[in-house]
Parts: sequence; C-alpha cells; structure tokens
Amino acid sequence: MNYKLGIACAICLLILFPVPASSTSSNLKIDVYYNDQLYPGASTPKPLLKIGEPFTLKFEVTCYKRNELSVKLWSIGNNDFDILEGPTSKLGSYTDKIIEENETWVAEWTVVPNEEWAGGSAPINFYYQMMDLERRRMITSGEFTAAYVTISDEYYDGPEIVEVSTSGAPSNETSSQTTPAFNALLALLALILVVALRKK
Repeated sequence: MNYKLGIACAICLLILFPVPASSTSSNLKIDVYYNDQLYPGASTPKPLLKIGEPFTLKFEVTCYKRNELSVKLWSIGNNDFDILEGPTSKLGSYTDKIIEENETWVAEWTVVPNEEWAGGSAPINFYYQMMDLERRRMITSGEFTAAYVTISDEYYDGPEIVEVSTSGAPSNETSSQTTPAFNALLALLALILVVALRKK
C-alpha cells in the first residue's frame, strides 16, 4: 500500500513540476521557439513527425553578465536527429560566443528526425554553459528538453511542417522563474520518497 502511495506522490510531483522549455535565472534568460512559436515556462513542444520532416528550434539567450556562452543540442544518442542548418552540424557539438552584459544571442537549428527512433519518441535537449572571462571559471550551466518528438514509421515527402501539440498553450507571456535544476531536484526527491516508502 505504501509503495502505491509513493508512486502516486512521485507522479503528482512530476506533473506539478514539469521540465520547462524556457528558463530564467539571475544569470540569463532563455526563450525557446519551435517552428517560430514561443513556448514559455513549463510548456514543451511534443510534435508527431515523419522520418526526415524538418522542424526549427530557436533559442534567444539573454545574458545578464559578460561571459563566454557555450551551447549545444543533444539527445539520448548523438545520432538520433540530423541537423540540416545551424551553428553546429551535429548533435553533441558545442558552439560558443562572447556575450556582453544584457546582450541577446539567437541560436537556431533546423533539425530532422532520422530512422533511429522511428516508431518511438526521443527528446532533443538544449545545454548551456556560461564561463567567466576573467577568472576562467564557470558561472552557471544547465539543460532542459526543448522538444519531445514522436517519430512515425512513415517518410516525409512534402514541404509543410506538421502542427505540434503541447503540454500548455503557447503565448507571449513572460517566462517562468522555474529553472531546470529545480525540476531535477524535485524528481530526485520523488524517487527517494518512493524508495523510502517501499522499504517500509
């Protein structure tokens, strides 16, 4: 009985605190766009795409301190998606730039799912890291799921991009103050709660 209660608590915590698509902290603000549509706060694009169907992920990163910003896209495996255009040519590769205080850098990729996850789903994640230019130490880093893509077994053969369903309606509201690290901590606490209740 306690085991079932623990699982229910863990599920509730994950539903209440989903991984955000946009992120804000004292060091930077990141807005995420899927096919030029803003996904603020806790909403994450969840498209159903065909193999080879292109989509765009755009990140507007505003840094509040002068730094060297490094970013990359990654997934479960670095061959899960193919990059057609963007600041990097494959998943897992970094691109970086020196950003001035309050400057916004826009990084945009055009990506296609390949056969690796055909018939299944895979996340495409965004990782960022800010480095202090004078002391050469990390200011902050983080990551979050930019899109959770379901790939059909069919092949794409047209120019149109399929509409996307979301876990929240997109709007132009200000991004949530929730950070990805906070959500990871909550998920870890939920897991510890389940294990503790199971031992009883």
